[in-house]
Amino acid sequence: MSWTMPLLAALLIGITLGLFGSGGSILTVPVLIFLLDMPEKLAISTALGVVALISLGAVLPYIWRRQVAGTLLAQLALPGMAGAALGGYVSQWLPALLQLLILAALMLLSSVNMWRAQPWQFQLPQVWQVMLAGTALGLITGLVGVGGGFLLVPLLLAISDLSSQRVVATSLALVFLQSGSGFVSLWFSQPQLRPDLWLVGSFGLIGVVGSLLGLLALQYLPQRWFRRAFALFLPVLAVSLVLQHWR
Repeated sequence: MSWTMPLLAALLIGITLGLFGSGGSILTVPVLIFLLDMPEKLAISTALGVVALISLGAVLPYIWRRQVAGTLLAQLALPGMAGAALGGYVSQWLPALLQLLILAALMLLSSVNMWRAQPWQFQLPQVWQVMLAGTALGLITGLVGVGGGFLLVPLLLAISDLSSQRVVATSLALVFLQSGSGFVSLWFSQPQLRPDLWLVGSFGLIGVVGSLLGLLALQYLPQRWFRRAFALFLPVLAVSLVLQHWR
């Protein structure tokens, strides 16, 4: 089997995460299923490890520049990590098809959000509501192996006056913490789904390189057209992912 396409896909995942602070992780499960012919549940557990590594690499430059919003991170991190751990544990009782349908629905939601000129705005003024939203996003992460950044970014924009750079930085930090928590939960609760750590590491490393390229490309690429191309691609991928289950 040629590794060229999977590694190029890992690079694209990283670039997208670096550009937007979201979106790229939603590609990881389909990449593992389509290009590596991986069983759905194993793809989800593997994706959590890959996304955790890529988002960690992507957020380090922001941490160095002190652009992560510590207060918001504290409000969302613990609920998000708890939700992801719960999602990883509960996923053992969910049929693989249901997990794929949830992932496909999230991909369609992400597509609509990417197409819009402005992300959705949520009104969550109370701290407990913010923490509840963080828990729900973490639960989604643990259940279907996505980082949830495409929902975190509009959430952070709605509940804060942070600059776009700080929103991306904080989103990446949260994606890392939630994905890492979900990965650990799956590792211990479902030993049969423990992924190949070499595969996780190689995909993660290539993705980190992509995320750094995405950060560099921020000042050169027309983000609007890149976002819209990504938005058009996601529905096709969502439908293909569900159909793949019956092949």
